[in-house]
Amino acid sequence: MELIDNAETQKFYFQGNFQQTLAGAAQGLKTFEVWRLSLAPDNDIPASRHQGEVVTLTLRGPGRVVVDGKPVNIRPDTTLVIPPGALRQISNIGAEELVLLLIRGLVPASTVGRGR
Repeated sequence: MELIDNAETQKFYFQGNFQQTLAGAAQGLKTFEVWRLSLAPDNDIPASRHQGEVVTLTLRGPGRVVVDGKPVNIRPDTTLVIPPGALRQISNIGAEELVLLLIRGLVPASTVGRGR
């Protein structure tokens, strides 16, 4: 068992946004990792793919996620399930910070970079 003080967890800042890995391989997890993602108002992150499953829980603010070309609006207390390999882009469409909790399936190193 490990109790993590999230205020002490390193934040990675990029383009007015930040991301934290709250729990992952460093804590001994083998099948998934948990991230906190914060997007500034009217900001987004570049489109990307993850080879594992991704579950996104919206904690604060409105947003839009485009998954394989299909847009869906997200709001607090909603969960979006994204299939493995889907192209996705997350945008903050509101005037307040968009805060998400992402649970990402870890993928074996042998499958990374295959673009599935």
